[in-house]
Amino acid sequence: MSKNIQEALLDLKARQEAGEKMPCPRCGRDTMKPDLYTNALSRHADGIYVCDDCGTAEAMLDFMRNPLPLECWAQFREGEATADFKAVPGEEALKTIKAEHVPRLIRIFQQWKAGTDFKALRITAMKECPGLTQIWEEPFQALYTVADGEIVIRFRENNDAVEVAADHLTKAK
Repeated sequence: MSKNIQEALLDLKARQEAGEKMPCPRCGRDTMKPDLYTNALSRHADGIYVCDDCGTAEAMLDFMRNPLPLECWAQFREGEATADFKAVPGEEALKTIKAEHVPRLIRIFQQWKAGTDFKALRITAMKECPGLTQIWEEPFQALYTVADGEIVIRFRENNDAVEVAADHLTKAK
């Protein structure tokens, strides 16, 4: 962990303990509960609280031994281009994701299949695909949060070609 990230985490912890209202440092959404200690305690950043959704995601990624690097947290991606699909209906977001993000993710998938370190590729994906919520290597898939649910993009290799499947998972009403 770089010195800059260590210092930023100490500052974040102090601001959280002082009661400052802020978005979740991991996903960047305004989903933190007012009482800090009722939020999820991060498994990867000592003493830092994240929203419940991120706490669950961290637990699942920890189980798969595939944690999201701190460099990919919203807190540390400031100054980058961002897209927020969280207020966009899934069908509309899917058009943008297919047109702009899928070609980039195919390139990243091919680099991963060629043996490039996944941690580095995850950082690249988060930078090149603003609005990307999560990316996993086994199975290789990307997740986007949209207004009415989630979009999951899955990749696999079949006879030297990359196959892509996209699903719009809507929230139960």
